Amino acid sequence: MATPDLLWLTALSIAINSVIGPSIPVSDALANHYNRRELIDYGRARLWGSLAFVVGSMMAGTLVERFGPQIIVPLAAGALLLTWCWSLSSPQQLPAKEGTQAMVRTPLLQVLRVKSVLVFLAIVSFIQGSHAAYYAFSAIHWTQASVSDVMVGYLWSFGVVVEVMMFALAAKFFGKWQVQSLFRLAALAVILRWCLTAWSTDLGVLFAAQSLHGLTFGVAHIASMRYIQQQASDKVMALQALYSAIPMGVVMALLTVVSGELYEQLGGDSFYAMALLGLPVLLLTLKTDTAEEVVRS
Repeated sequence: MATPDLLWLTALSIAINSVIGPSIPVSDALANHYNRRELIDYGRARLWGSLAFVVGSMMAGTLVERFGPQIIVPLAAGALLLTWCWSLSSPQQLPAKEGTQAMVRTPLLQVLRVKSVLVFLAIVSFIQGSHAAYYAFSAIHWTQASVSDVMVGYLWSFGVVVEVMMFALAAKFFGKWQVQSLFRLAALAVILRWCLTAWSTDLGVLFAAQSLHGLTFGVAHIASMRYIQQQASDKVMALQALYSAIPMGVVMALLTVVSGELYEQLGGDSFYAMALLGLPVLLLTLKTDTAEEVVRS
């Protein structure tokens, strides 16, 4: 039965994420805008978010250890206030329209009628959704296997460090790759990573599995952004919103619930089910002519 504290925490979480949620597609759309004009490298810009996650997690852990869990709320409030202040600043070069006429944004439902967009969302849902069990239950699984809390933290941090390296080097190693090829590489890494995670809790195996985070998350995210960048400007915000709302939101939430049921029944073997999610991506074919299709529809 839900306690009053749990209900308040749930309401607070919904309120915070309702405010923060829209900032993610907006910031990614801005980054895509500048990337298309070759003013920034998206991967190198995105890596700062991953670095902030690592630094923030380390700082939060240190402060909680020193002052107790009561520091979490003021710490989060302070971080949100700092983010708001930072958002008030303007870039040196403001986003510019691509034409002289006012841009008419394509409605979300019209974008969703395009077959290639549905295939794109399905591919991202399979790849990113495969992380559901990892995000929710990996720490529990590892600690139950006698992996220390400190080492669990190192495993998570190592995965994010690899992700940062992938964002930093993506243009160099994958600059000429097709979006389809990037997604298939990520899918192969999904199959290998979650099979390794399910197979063993030996630290060597786990660190090998975590080294694939740069592919399962990083490369998949870069491929998604590249796909969106290739579309007409009036479709970018709609696609960015759909990317954040469906694969990273609804699908992730549903698969987290499913992974909970699987973990209760199968324990660590539930990661094998996550590995299966990489298989459909190898069979799906993604066309990159979405912009023209939407215009014709």
